[in-house]
Amino acid sequence: MILLLFLILGFILIFTCKNFKNIYLKIFLKYLSFTLLISSLLEITIFNYRHYESLFFTNHKVLTNYKLTNITCNNNNCTVTNKEKAYIEIKNIKEKVANLYLDLNNNETPLNLEIYFTDSANKLYLKAGKRTYLDTVKNSKYLRVHPSNKLNNLKIKINSNFTLNSIEINKKVPLIINNIRLILVALFILVITLINPKSKLQELKYNTRISKILVLITIVILCPLFYKLTVYNRIINNNVGIYSNQSQYKNLAHSLSKGKFNLDLPVTKKLLELKNPYDAHYRDFKLTRHIDYFWDYAFYNGKYYSYFGIVPCLLMYLPTYLITHQDLPNNIAITITSILFLISSFYLIYQILTKYFKNTSLVWYFLITMFYVLSSGVILMLGSPSFYFIPIHFALTFMNLGLSFWLKSTLNSKLNSKYLFLGSLCMALIAGCRPQVLLSIFTSIIIFHDYIFHKRELFSKKHIKETICFLLPFIIIAISLMYYNYARFGSPFDFGANYNLTTNDMTKRGFKFDRIPTGIYHYLIAPISISPIFPFITRYNITTTYLGTTISESMYGGFLYTNIICILGILSYKFKKIINNKELYHLSIFFVIASLIILIVDTEMAGILPRYIADFGPFISLSTIIVILSLLKKYHNIHLKKVLTTFLMLSITFNLILYFNSEHLLSGNNILFIKLYYLFNFYL
Repeated sequence: MILLLFLILGFILIFTCKNFKNIYLKIFLKYLSFTLLISSLLEITIFNYRHYESLFFTNHKVLTNYKLTNITCNNNNCTVTNKEKAYIEIKNIKEKVANLYLDLNNNETPLNLEIYFTDSANKLYLKAGKRTYLDTVKNSKYLRVHPSNKLNNLKIKINSNFTLNSIEINKKVPLIINNIRLILVALFILVITLINPKSKLQELKYNTRISKILVLITIVILCPLFYKLTVYNRIINNNVGIYSNQSQYKNLAHSLSKGKFNLDLPVTKKLLELKNPYDAHYRDFKLTRHIDYFWDYAFYNGKYYSYFGIVPCLLMYLPTYLITHQDLPNNIAITITSILFLISSFYLIYQILTKYFKNTSLVWYFLITMFYVLSSGVILMLGSPSFYFIPIHFALTFMNLGLSFWLKSTLNSKLNSKYLFLGSLCMALIAGCRPQVLLSIFTSIIIFHDYIFHKRELFSKKHIKETICFLLPFIIIAISLMYYNYARFGSPFDFGANYNLTTNDMTKRGFKFDRIPTGIYHYLIAPISISPIFPFITRYNITTTYLGTTISESMYGGFLYTNIICILGILSYKFKKIINNKELYHLSIFFVIASLIILIVDTEMAGILPRYIADFGPFISLSTIIVILSLLKKYHNIHLKKVLTTFLMLSITFNLILYFNSEHLLSGNNILFIKLYYLFNFYL
C-alpha cells in the first residue's frame, strides 16, 4: 500500500537524513520526508472527510421496495427499455437521509444518473442533480444528498442496462485511499518545497554535472508519461480510416513511396462537377462529406494533396512505411515530437543561460524550462494527439534547436561553422513544417549583428566558409520546397493551404481588418472560466459581431490569462535598463512583435482555434524568460523571487489543467474522465 510506504519512508528519512554529509542531499531528503508525511496526512484527513462525516450518520437502512419504470429485471439483471424515461422509484422512505449508497454493476461502463426526490419542502419531485456512476470507482457509489428535513420519495433516472445489487441510505463511507491522488499531491508539495526561494538548493548552479544528470532523469521519466497521456483519446486509434483527415501524412507517405505528390484518394464525379468546390455550404448541400469528398484535404486541378508541411512526413511517416510497410500511428508521432520538443527546450534554455545568465541556479533552470514547455501547449496537444499538432511540434522543435545552435556558434571569439550550419539547417526546415514559425529566422539579424556589421565574419570575402554554412541550408531547402510547391500547385510560393476543403473558401477569404480585434481578444486577453469542479477550466464558445466569414472553435481563455506572468514579456520594452544587454533586449522585443504578426496572420488565414496559440505562445514565453532572468540577475531580492515563483507555478498549473480539459479526452474515454473527476472532486 503506497500510503503505508510513504509513512514508513517519511519517518525513516526524518531520522537518517541528518547523517548525510552532502548538504544539498541532506536538504532534499528533508524535503522529501516532509512531502511524504504531509501528503499522507492530507489523504487520510481532508481528502477523506466524507468518511469522518459519515461516522455520525444514523438510521442506516437498505431500501428494497422498488418500483421500476421502463426497466425489466431478471435475477437483478436489469434492462432499460426506454433510456429517456427509465426510473428506479422508492416511495415512503420518510427518513432524514444524508447519503445514498448505490451498488450497481455495469462492467465498467459509465451510468449517467439523475437524482430526484420529494421532501418536507417539495411535494413534487425536485431534480437534485446528476452523477456519473462507475462500479470500479468507490466514491461514485456514495451520493451525498441534502433534502429539506425528511426525504419522502426517491427517483433515480438511469440510462443504461445494469445489475441492481443494493440501494441504501445513511451508509458509513469507508476510508478510500486514492494512490494516484496521493502521488500527485506528494509531487506537488515536493516541487513547492524545492523551488522555495529561501532554500539552500538555490545555490546549485544550472551547469554542473548533477544538473545534467537531473535533466536526463527528468526526460527519462517524462518520456513514458508523455506516451501514456496520449493514449486516452479517440483520435489516436490505430485504425483511423485512410479517407480520414487524420490520415494525411499516412496517405502522403504512400504517395511519396510511389514517387508522386498527389494522394491516392478517389475523386468523385460530383466533386468534379462543382464550379467552386471550395464553397463549403454549397458543397455540403450538394455532396456528402467523407463519401463524395474528403474533409480538409487540399483539392487542386482534380487531385487531392496534403497542404501540411512535408518535413514531418519525410522524417517519420515515410521511413516507417518504407521499413515496416506499416503506417505510423498519430499518437506515436505526437509522443515522439513532444519528447523532441521537451529535449530541445531544455537545450535552448541551457544555451540562453550559458551565453547571458551564467550564474542562474539549477532550480530556476528547471522552473523556467518547464514553464516554457507547458506554456507552449504541449500538454494540451498530448490530450488531443491529433495529426494537426505534428507539424506545429516539429516547427517549434526546429526553432528551439536553430536558436540553440546559433547561440552556441557565438560563444567563442570566432563563429563556429558547425553550429552555424546546424542552426541554419534547423531554421530552414521550419518552412517544411509550419511556415508561420519561420519568422524566428529573423533572430539571426540580432544574434549575428556584430559578426555581420562589425567583426565582418559573415557575408565578407575573408569568411566565405561561415557565409556558406549560414546560407547553404536555406538555399537547398528553399529550392526543394519551391519545386515541391510548383509541382503541385504551379507556383513555387503556393503551399496549397487555400485549396483545402473545410469550412470556408480560403481562395477568396481575403484580409479583413475587422477580424483582428476579435483574434487579439480571444488569443491573448479573454478571461478563463474557472470552476471548483473538475476539470476546473471550461471552454467557452466565441461570439462576435463580425458579419462575414471567420472560423472559430471553443477556447479556454487568452494566453495572457493562462500565463499571467507573460505580461512581463509583452511589456519587455519597459525593461530596457534591467535587461541591460542590447542583443537580449532586441531579442525580447522581436519575440513580441513576431508573436503579434503570427497571431494576426493566423486570425486572418485560418481563424481562432486553440492549437494556433502554439504558433505564437512560445515567442511571448521567450520574451518573458528574458525579462525574468534579467530581473533575477539584477535584483537579489527574496520577495521578487517569491512573486516570480508564484506566477510561474500558477502558469504551469493552469497549463497542466488544460490537459484534463481536452475535448477529445472527455469524449474519447469516459472511464478515465470519471476516475479523474472523483479523484479531484473528493468532496462529492
